[in-house]
Amino acid sequence: ATEVETKIRPQQTEPGSFLTMSVFQYMVGNTDWSVEYLQNIKLMSPESGGAPVPVAYDFDHAGMVGAPYARPAEELEMSSNRERRYRGYCIKDLSVFNPVIDHFNRVKDDIYKLYTDCKLLDEKYIKSTIRYLDEFYSTINNVKDWQKAFSYPCDKNGTGNVIIKGLKEE
Repeated sequence: ATEVETKIRPQQTEPGSFLTMSVFQYMVGNTDWSVEYLQNIKLMSPESGGAPVPVAYDFDHAGMVGAPYARPAEELEMSSNRERRYRGYCIKDLSVFNPVIDHFNRVKDDIYKLYTDCKLLDEKYIKSTIRYLDEFYSTINNVKDWQKAFSYPCDKNGTGNVIIKGLKEE
C-alpha cells in the first residue's frame, strides 16, 4: 500500500475498513481524529487498487489511555474523554455495522488479554480498562444501545458532524 496525502471525505474510504476503524475509535474512547482533515489518520491506497483504507494513530486523547492532560474538544460538548462518542459519518442503514460488531465480539478475548496478560501494566489501570471495555461490549451487544450510539452523526441537533477548531482551513 502507499500513503494517500489528498484529503477525502470519509465516505470515499473503503467502507468495511472505515467502519472497523471508527468502531475501534469508539471502543477506546477516541474522538481526536478526522478522515477528512487527516487528523491522526493516514490513508493507505492498496496496491491492488480500490478505495483508500483509513489507518488510525495517536491515541493519547483516548479515554482508555487515560492521559492526565487529555480533554475532549470543546465543540463536542462532552464532559470527559472517558465518555464515548461515535465520530463516523451518518449511515441510515445500520445493518452495515453487524459484521463489524461480530468481528469485535470474535476478538473480545484477545483484546482483554492484551491487558490481563501484560505484567508491565499497573493493576489499577488494568481493572479500569477492563471496566471500560465491559461498557463497550455491553453497548455493542444491546441492539438499541449500539444503534443509538452509531446513529449519533445523523442527529441534526447533536455534535456528530461538528468540525473541531483548528482542523478546518479558513
